[in-house]
Amino acid sequence: MTFEFRKRYQRIVYTLKHKIAFLKVEKQLRGKNTLRGYLHDIDKPFLYMAFWIDLKDVQKIHRNHSKHHVRNCLKKSKEDLIDTIIDWECARMTKPDKPLNAYETLMKFYPEYKHLFWLSLIRRHPSY
Repeated sequence: MTFEFRKRYQRIVYTLKHKIAFLKVEKQLRGKNTLRGYLHDIDKPFLYMAFWIDLKDVQKIHRNHSKHHVRNCLKKSKEDLIDTIIDWECARMTKPDKPLNAYETLMKFYPEYKHLFWLSLIRRHPSY
């Protein structure tokens, strides 16, 4: 159980670092931090603390219930899609396994969703 606790703790730290990067990019893109930014991924630390939820299920639960993830059935607003752009852009700041910027992420992993995004917005802000 100690190993499991350590892994959960590491994922919480990882998520919090990502949240800090999200707020930095959000401020640059939107000109301010918003309540949406402060609440971004707030569910994940709590899900990681729920020891009865398997670690691999935490990501599934989060993606299925978060509007900033494009591959779920939730209706997305313009603000949700901007959150997605910010999320993709800041991932490379804290996640070594995700080095692509938002535009590259969209084109490589989600090209079927490019009609949802304002490509000029993504291209105008290629790096932060």
